[in-house]
Amino acid sequence: MAFAIICIDRPDTKAIRAKTRLAHMEYIDGFRKKIVMGGALLDDDGETRNGMVLAIDLPDRKSVEQFMAAEPYNKAGIFETVMIRKAHKIFPETDPSIFDDMLKAERKRAAAVA
Repeated sequence: MAFAIICIDRPDTKAIRAKTRLAHMEYIDGFRKKIVMGGALLDDDGETRNGMVLAIDLPDRKSVEQFMAAEPYNKAGIFETVMIRKAHKIFPETDPSIFDDMLKAERKRAAAVA
């Protein structure tokens, strides 16, 4: 099951983030085969990190919560907000017919309501 994790940094945690970065990267390295997509969230300047976003394939919410409990940035108290949601992965496509079928069904539903 895919889960989306969106984390927003607390203000003034740039130094803690820098100090914890290697531990974070080493931790993430152990989950690379489970991560569907991931990366840093950035300020409008395109450089300043202010959070992270991950889509990870773990069996259940408890597993995701355990993953986040051990995540070094989270353990260091960098995050002001951590949001975990189940996610339905469609893109990148492994089978284009999945989205095609969803689009056809939605067009049919919209036409019936109109």
